[in-house]
Amino acid sequence: MVAAFPLLLFPFCLIAAALNDIRAFRIPNALSVILIAGFAVAALIAGMDLWTLGNHALTAGIVLLVGFGLFCINAFGAGDVKLLTAVALWMGWPGFLPCMIYVALFGGILSLVIWLARALARAFPAASVPFPALATLAATGTLKAPYGVAICLGSLVAFAETPLFAALFAQLG
Repeated sequence: MVAAFPLLLFPFCLIAAALNDIRAFRIPNALSVILIAGFAVAALIAGMDLWTLGNHALTAGIVLLVGFGLFCINAFGAGDVKLLTAVALWMGWPGFLPCMIYVALFGGILSLVIWLARALARAFPAASVPFPALATLAATGTLKAPYGVAICLGSLVAFAETPLFAALFAQLG
C-alpha cells in the first residue's frame, strides 16, 4: 500500500504544475522539490540499486544543464526546466527519451491550438469577450504557451512504461 504514495504523488504534482501554468504561466518551485523528494521515497520502495539511481541522477543532471542553456537563450521557462528535471529524475535513461517525444508532440499540439485560438480571437474580437484568457492571449505580442501542460501530458503517458512504475505497481498487489 505504501507503493501507492509515489504512484499518486507523481501525477498529482504534474497536474498541479499544468494547472498553475495555465492559470499564471508559473510552475511553483515547491512542486519540483516535492517530485524530487518523492523520487527518493519511490526509489527506496522500489528497491532501486545504486547503478540505476546514478542513471536517474545523471539523466536529471543532463536535462538540467541543457534546460539551463535553453533558459539562457529565452527558449524555455525556468519552471519548465525545473519540472522537466524532476521528471527526468523519475524516468531515468532510456525512459526519458519517449517522455521527451511525447512532450514534444503534446507541445506542438498545444502551440497549434494556442495559435489557432489567438488567430480566431483577433479575427473575431467580440467572440473572445466572454473568455478573458482568450482576449488576453489575442492581445499579446508573443506566442506564449503554458508548456507545463505538455510536460504533464507527455510525462504521464511515458511514466507507465518505465521500470520504476513497473516496480512500484508490482508492490501494490
